[in-house]
This record gives sequence, C-alpha cells and structure tokens, in this order.
Amino acid sequence: MDRRSWLWRRKSSEKSPGETESSAGSVSSHSERFSDDQVFLNQNYQSTEVTSKTDLRESEHNDGAMTLSEALAKINAKEELVKQHIKVAEEAVSGWEKAEREVLALRQQVEVLNIKNSTLEDRVVHLDGALKECLRQLRQTREEKDQIAHDALEKKFSETESSVTSIDIEIYHKLETAEKENSDLKLELSSMAEELEIRLIEMELSNQTAEQASKQHLDCVKKVAMLEAECRVLNSALRKSNNQSIAHTTLSLTKNDGPKETSSFEREKMDSLVEIDLMDDFLEMERLVALPESSEDDEMFKKVQSLEYILKERENEIKALRNQLEESESKRVESENELKASRNQLIESEAKLAESKNELKALNYRLKDAESKLDERENELKASTNLLEEAGIMLAKQENELKTTKSQLQEAVSKLGERENDIKVSRYRLKEVESKLAECENTLSTSREQLEYAESKLVEHEIEHKASRYLLKEAETKLVERVKELKASRDQLEEAKSMLADQDNELKASRNRIEEAESKLGEREKEFNASRDRLEEAERKLEEREFELKASRKQLKEAESVLAKTKRHLEMVESQYKALEAEREILLPKIGTLENNVQKERNLLKKAEAKCQQLKDEVSRLQHEVQVIKSANQPEELRFLRVKQDTELALAGSKFDECQKTIASISQQLKTLAMFDDFLLDTNDS
Repeated sequence: MDRRSWLWRRKSSEKSPGETESSAGSVSSHSERFSDDQVFLNQNYQSTEVTSKTDLRESEHNDGAMTLSEALAKINAKEELVKQHIKVAEEAVSGWEKAEREVLALRQQVEVLNIKNSTLEDRVVHLDGALKECLRQLRQTREEKDQIAHDALEKKFSETESSVTSIDIEIYHKLETAEKENSDLKLELSSMAEELEIRLIEMELSNQTAEQASKQHLDCVKKVAMLEAECRVLNSALRKSNNQSIAHTTLSLTKNDGPKETSSFEREKMDSLVEIDLMDDFLEMERLVALPESSEDDEMFKKVQSLEYILKERENEIKALRNQLEESESKRVESENELKASRNQLIESEAKLAESKNELKALNYRLKDAESKLDERENELKASTNLLEEAGIMLAKQENELKTTKSQLQEAVSKLGERENDIKVSRYRLKEVESKLAECENTLSTSREQLEYAESKLVEHEIEHKASRYLLKEAETKLVERVKELKASRDQLEEAKSMLADQDNELKASRNRIEEAESKLGEREKEFNASRDRLEEAERKLEEREFELKASRKQLKEAESVLAKTKRHLEMVESQYKALEAEREILLPKIGTLENNVQKERNLLKKAEAKCQQLKDEVSRLQHEVQVIKSANQPEELRFLRVKQDTELALAGSKFDECQKTIASISQQLKTLAMFDDFLLDTNDS
C-alpha cells in the first residue's frame, strides 16, 4: 500500500498545480456541501417531497456505486499490470548489471590475452636469438668435425699405405721362399726317382739270381724224383721177396701143426694179421731208411717253392713301384705345370689386388667425403628439425592460445549479442511498459473524468448517502496512492533509462575495444600466416634437402655396394692368401717329414743295397753249397743253409715291406700336393 500510495502521489505530483488546486477545492466544496445538505435534511426531513427525491437519489447512488466498483476493478487490473511492468524493469536492471559484469570480465580476459601475446612475442624474439646462436655453434662444430675427419683420413691413409707396402714385401719374400722350397723339393724328387731306378735294377738282378737258383733247384728236384723212382723199384722188389718168404713160412707151419685142427676162419684171420704186421714193420723199416733223404728233399722243394712265390711277389711289387714312379713323375710334371699356372695366377691376383687397392683407396676417399657430407646434412637436418619442432611447438601453443582467445572472443561476442538481445528485449519491454503506462494514464484520465462526473453526481447525492461519501473518500485516497506509485514507477523508469544509456555507452566502448582486439587478432593472424608461409618454405627446403639426402644416400649405398664387393674380393684374396700361407705352414713340416723320410729311405736303400749284396753273396754261397751238397750229399749242412737262407729272405721281405710303406706315404704326399695345386687353381679361377 505504501508503494502504491507513493506511486500515486508521484503520478499526481507530475500533474499540473492547477489540477491539484482544483481537486483540493473540490474536496473542500464537497465538505461544505455535505454540511449544508445535513442542515437541509434536518430541516426538511418530514416532507413527502423529500422522500420521493431520496428514492430517485438512491437509484442514482446505486448506479454510481456500480460505476465506482467497475472503476475500482479496472484500477486493480491496472495496478497488477504496473506490478508486472515493475518486475520486468527490475529484471532488465539485473540483466543490465549482469551484462556490465560480463563486459568487465571480457575486458579482463582481453587484457590477459594482450599480456600473453606480448609474452609470446618476447619468447619468439628470444627463440630467434637462440636459433641464431645454435646455427653459429653448428657451423663451428661442422668446421671442427671436418678438420678432425681430414686429419683422421690422412692418418688412416698413411697407415694403410705402410701396411700395404709391408704386406707386399712379406708376400714377395714368402713367394721367393716358396719357390726355393719347390726347387729343393724337385731336386729331392729327382734324386728319389734315380734311387728308385737303382733299386729296381738291383731287384731285377736279385730276381735273375733267384731264377737261376730256382732252375738249379728244379734240377735237384728232378734228380730227387729219379732217386725216388729207383727207391720205389727197389721197394717193390723187396716187397716181392718178403712175400715169398712169408709164404714159405706159412706152408711149413701148416705141415708141422696138422693135428691141431682149428677153424678155417681163425687161421685165415691169424694169417692176415701176421701178414699185416709184417708189412707194417717192413714199411716202417723202409720209411726209416728213406726218411733223411725224402725229408730233406721235401724241405728243399718247399723252400724252392716259397722262394719262387716270393720272387713272383717281388716282381709284382717292382712292377707296381714302377707304375707308381711313372704316376708320380706324371703328377710331378702336372704339379709343376699347376705351380706355373698358380704363379701366373698369383701374379694376376697381385695385379688385381693392386688395382682393387687403388679402387678401394678412391672409394674410401669418396666414402669419407660422402660420410662427412652426410654427417653435415644430418646435423643440419637435426638442427632444422629441432628448430622446426620448437617452432611447431611454439606455433601450436600460439594456435592454441589464438584458438582460446578466439573462442573467448566468440563467447564474449555471443554474450554481448545475448546482452544486446536482452537489452533489446528490455527496451522493448520498457517501450511496452511505457505504452501500457500511457494506456494507464489514459485510463486514469478517463477514470478521473468519470470520477469527476461521478463526483458531480455524488455532490448531488452526498447529502443523502454518507456511506457513499465515505467510500468515495477511500477511493480518492487509493487513487492518490496509486498516482504516487505511478510517479515513483516513472522515476524508476527514468533511472532505468539513464542506466540503459550508460550501459549503451559502455557497450559501445566495449564494442570499440572488441573491434580493437579483433584488429589485433587480425594482425596476429597475418603474422601467424606469415610464420606459416615461412614454415612451409622451411618444410619445402627440408623436402629438397631430404631429396638431396636420399640421392646422396643412394650414391652412398652404391659406393658401399662397390666397396662391399671390393672388400669381399679382397677378403677372398686375403683368405686365399691366408689359406696358402696356412697350407704352406702345413706343408713345411710335411716337407720336413718328407725330407726325413727321404733320408730314412736313403739309409734304408743303402742298407737294402748292402743286404742285397749280402743276399747275392749268400745266393752265390748257397749255389756253391748246393753244388757241394750235390757232390757230397750232406743233408744236414744243406738244411742249415736253407734255414739260414729262409731267415735272411724273411728279413729282406720285411725290409721290402717297409720300403713299400715309405713309397706309399710318398705317393700320398704327392697326391696331397696335387690336390693342393688343384685347390689353388680353383681359387684362382674363382
């Protein structure tokens, strides 16, 4: 009620002073009239005319009350509308305050963004300085690395040259020693071949002597066979004479022992047993008589057969040795040819080695240059990639910050748009409120006119109706209060309009600031685009450098493949050389063992020659003894001589086996030499 009365008072105060005076005058006139009417009523209370007039006035009073109730209902509805308009104005004021707060927050955000941009600019300047310093340090490190690489290359080149010269000298000395050893081995082989030929001649002579001895033995055997035949004839004659004597004895026994009759079967049995016993005794006697001669002849025959068999074996062995000698000579010739070929191949391989070493040197120079260039390019790439990464990180940060600032600005713009829309809505509502207030004023003016009309009618009916006057007073007071409330609402609306004007000014200022921030953002975007263009140029340069690096890498790979091939070839040659050295080292002790074996064989040959001479002497002696035996028929001495001859022949056979073993070992060594020469030829061909 207070607020309504205040608004009503303010509304009434806005009216002209004439109206206020007229309203005051009307109130005073109403009061005067009311007092006069009371006097008049007291005077004319009992008159009938007054009763009729009062009926008419009551009907008019009822009509005025109805109109007043309608006016009060309209006033209540308008008061509710005014309340709603006041609420809308309050909401508009609160929204305006919120907009001011948000504008302040946006200003603070813009200031923070400006500070961040300034810090980013400082960082960019600092990074540019750091990049320049890094590039300067990179140049210094490149120069230092180039100098170090050049010095290292010179050292390695000198070391490789010295090692190559030392290796060449060593190879030359080793080849000379190998040639000398080969010549010595050839001389030894020729001497061994001559010694083997001498041995073969000696074996042939021994075979001839053995054949002569076998012929003599055959003659002896023939003579022994003749003697055996004569002995058999004599034995048969002796048996016949013995049979005749046995028959005479049996006949005399039968005549003397006639009376003793035995069975014919027992007699025949006894006769046969006696005859068998006598024949056995006789044969034993003949065997004992003929035992020394036949046993000696059999032993001589067996020894002769064994000698013939041994001689045949020796002949076969001699033939095998001759074949082996021929094969060894052919192999020696082949090995000499292979040695010549291997020497030629060694000379060619040395020439190829020299060429490959020169190529290797050139390739090493190229490789080192390419590696140094690669290192430089890689260092440049690393530095540029690091710088690009740092720049990319900084750009990403700037982009994020720009995105955040853009998003914040967009949010601020959207919020400003919302606030503008709210302000527009609030303005529209204010306009509606103003229009409604104008309508209310119009309705109030109409209601005032109606009230004045009603007052004019009420003046006539005040005397009659005190109650209606009282109601009218209350309505007047209410109207006054509502007028005051309307005045207060008008003041509030004016204040809100002034606040809105201030907020409009602030919005204009904030818009100007936002436009400035947008212009700054445009400048930053231009700078960002320029930095992007720089980055694209740097990336394009990087791609060109990468393409150059790829081409250089391809060249390096080709050079590395050529180097690998040459290294492999060198490794093959070195491995062949090492294999040759290893085989030479293996062959040197073998050659020493061969020399020892040759010396042993020489000693054995000398011993064998001496023994052959002894055997010849013994054969001649045996021949002489056989002749003596034939002449003197001394079987015991002949047996002793045969036993002695057998032992000596067994010793000679064992020594001959040893000679065969040594010859077999020599042939195996020759085979190994031939295989080694084949291996050398294969390696040279490969």
